[in-house]
Amino acid sequence: MALSTTAATLYISGKNIYAPTTKNASIFSNSATSFSIKQRRSLSIRSSGDVSSAEAESEKSIDEAPKGPPSIISALNVERALRGIAITDADHYARLGLQKGCSYEQVTVAYRNKVDQLLNQGLDEEELSKKMDLLKESYSILSSAEERRLYDWSLARSENPDRYAWPFEVDSTKMPTEDPPPGEPEDVGPTRLVGYFMLGWLILSVILSIALAR
Repeated sequence: MALSTTAATLYISGKNIYAPTTKNASIFSNSATSFSIKQRRSLSIRSSGDVSSAEAESEKSIDEAPKGPPSIISALNVERALRGIAITDADHYARLGLQKGCSYEQVTVAYRNKVDQLLNQGLDEEELSKKMDLLKESYSILSSAEERRLYDWSLARSENPDRYAWPFEVDSTKMPTEDPPPGEPEDVGPTRLVGYFMLGWLILSVILSIALAR
């Protein structure tokens, strides 16, 4: 009887000791698991937020970038011009209704007239946008001194590849279109006096030579 009581006491005490340990371990395990899940969720939320902000900044920078016709000034186009190859198939002068050697003011006026003509044609938005881009490209090239010089040089080299021409040699914008202004009248008085003196000295020398010969 005493043995059974002792065994029961040991069993009960052992059960009491074992049960709290298991409960605390499960609590700590659940807490660690929930903490790791929350941490992962917060990290994933922060990561997705960082990606969204980065994409927003990228889209904003792209939207704020200046849009316009690309420049034709490049090492590849210079090499093509040197070899006598046209850098573009587009005739920018004909597109604006201009001729080579026209002034920059004429380029601006022709561009505005072409734009007005397009707006009055009643085209749809897509077709109007395409034709406007072509006009902007021609205006951008012909209104810039550097790009127009390269374009004219390319035209001159492609039209006559056997003859080399320098870029500034074909710069038609510097050629005078009007007669030069009259210069100041030259003072011919000193030149006339020198001429009379030389003529008199020549006549005197001839007379003296004849007199001495006698």
